[in-house]
Amino acid sequence: MPVWTGGAPGSGWPPAGYPPPYAPPTPAPGRSAGGWVVAVVVTVVVAVVLAFCGCIGLGVLGSVLDDPGASGEPYHPQFDEPDAVPTDDPAEEAGPAPATTPSGGPGRFTVRYEVTGTGPANVQFYDADGVFRTANRVAPPWRLAFTANDRKQVQIVALAADQRNDGVTCRITINGTVVSRDSSATGGMASCFGS
Repeated sequence: MPVWTGGAPGSGWPPAGYPPPYAPPTPAPGRSAGGWVVAVVVTVVVAVVLAFCGCIGLGVLGSVLDDPGASGEPYHPQFDEPDAVPTDDPAEEAGPAPATTPSGGPGRFTVRYEVTGTGPANVQFYDADGVFRTANRVAPPWRLAFTANDRKQVQIVALAADQRNDGVTCRITINGTVVSRDSSATGGMASCFGS
């Protein structure tokens, strides 16, 4: 076996049949407890932020769903004009009444909504401009007549205010012909469509 005497190895080093020289393997670094602590802290912070944002979101949603302006009085847009209540803030004034004529002209056909039942009902409907409206706790019979141009936006949904004891019926008439009628038993909902 040749003996190395120092200096750079010659062209014959390493001898044939020997694997190339590699550094000895080093052990893998051990895991420190600091990595686990960081992961736990990050998880807790994310959970707290999500819980906080969820509470804020639920608070905003709750304030939107609570309608402080609902008076519970019967809603008869065909017969009653909204009462003007003087306020210091114009933003607190009541919203506009449902349109009975499309803003683009007189309308191609005449529509009549009717809701009847054994007690007050909550009514959702499209007006002549296709604006979705809500009338809460209307006393039956409730009616609204208007002209419209789009039968797809002639719809009404009625739900008895006291679902335990009352039923409700809706009906849509277009140009004098009943095109949709629906009734609910106690606790149900009635839906009518113009198309």
